[in-house]
Amino acid sequence: MVNVDVESYLRENAFPTIWCPGCGHGIVMKAAIRAIQKMGWKKDDVIAVSGIGCSSRAPSYCDFNGIQTTHGRAVAFATGMKLNRPDMHVVLFLGDGDCSAIGGNHLIHAAKRNIDMTVIVMNNHIYGMTGGQVSPTTPYMALTATSPYGNIEPELDVCGVAQAAGATFVARTTAYHVPQMMNLIEQGMRNKGFSLIECIDPCPTSYGRRNKYKSPVKMYEGLRDSAVPVEQAKKMTAEELEGKIVTGVLKNEPRPDFCTEYEDLLERVKETVKSSNNSLEIKASAGAKKFERRELRLTGSGGQGLITAGIILVEAAIRFGIKATHSQSYGPEARGGASRSEVILSQDEIYFPEVKNPDILLAMTQQSYDKFADSVKPGGVIIADTTYVKKLSSVNARIYECPITELTKKEFGTTVCANVAALGMLAYLFETIDFELFEEAVSARVPAAFREMNMNALRAGYKWAQELYQK
Repeated sequence: MVNVDVESYLRENAFPTIWCPGCGHGIVMKAAIRAIQKMGWKKDDVIAVSGIGCSSRAPSYCDFNGIQTTHGRAVAFATGMKLNRPDMHVVLFLGDGDCSAIGGNHLIHAAKRNIDMTVIVMNNHIYGMTGGQVSPTTPYMALTATSPYGNIEPELDVCGVAQAAGATFVARTTAYHVPQMMNLIEQGMRNKGFSLIECIDPCPTSYGRRNKYKSPVKMYEGLRDSAVPVEQAKKMTAEELEGKIVTGVLKNEPRPDFCTEYEDLLERVKETVKSSNNSLEIKASAGAKKFERRELRLTGSGGQGLITAGIILVEAAIRFGIKATHSQSYGPEARGGASRSEVILSQDEIYFPEVKNPDILLAMTQQSYDKFADSVKPGGVIIADTTYVKKLSSVNARIYECPITELTKKEFGTTVCANVAALGMLAYLFETIDFELFEEAVSARVPAAFREMNMNALRAGYKWAQELYQK
């Protein structure tokens, strides 16, 4: 075993630990520290992540960048951290309930994506911190607070799930086999991709007492006696493997990790955009540097094309050289249900895409007007499609009434381009953004067969706005 000054990797002011005497979590944490030391990683280059439970205290005790997240969401948080800082080494300390119950879906998809992180599962077969409830990995007929007559569900194979989902390195060990544990964690860290190491460790308090283990020592002896190396297990029958713990490397099949694939994708997209006639050319004009942040909410019902209008608006803004976000919300119905498109435009970074109090509201149904009119900032603008919005309540905003859908039907013989006509009205509000950029965005987004009609609808909406705003 490598000789490591473990104390230099610990936060002494966080001690003593909350872990019970005999708990294996401390053994797992120290094995991980030894593996990190062998990797040669600097402490500031490591992010230790946990969820909720006894295992969650590990990042608090280790002198790394420690993050304790919400229950079951550690893998999701860690995914965001890795994507934002792919240069950092992300190590997760998870309990069996935390990662395989509420967090099971996150685990599956991170493994599928092959996110470059090392997931150390401290599996003690129970929810130890919250009262000793049954967990997904509780063995069949084992006793817990919520299975006092025995757990009638089969034990979930966390390693099997990770392998099937696409993890590139999967291994299992126990708290008795410390040198093997350290070695397997190190192998997982060397794998550039999703690595999961399941560490079976005892919980003498919540699990051992209920299941008649006389002492923590007996639990460790049980791990020793039930462990079977993976090569030996291959020669054993299912009956012989009953009650055994198969240890060692279960899967080691490297493939490109998600961050690498993502960077390659970005390069391919850049090359495609460069060679495309519809490439999104960013002008970055002087006006973009003076653009004031604007938030818009485009509302109505499914089928009115508000999502498309929001996307085109964002693309026009990006062509202008400012930053933009788009989010959408709609009901379960393809048509007729509530639909909402939210857009934020800014010359500065946009850190959250939700619009709470828009500067501009487009309401194309009575229901959407009634719901969102009061949310507009004082002095803001509301464009109401009076084809459907018949009742206008008093609000602290400028209201412009225009029968957009009715005018579109009259001028073009159809209402399918009413959304683009409404977009033309919105374009008039952004004097600094060249109207030609809206035309370019519509041309690039709309199918060729409908391009001319939509271009005319955009110009018509702009004209209606001129006439309306100048009254």
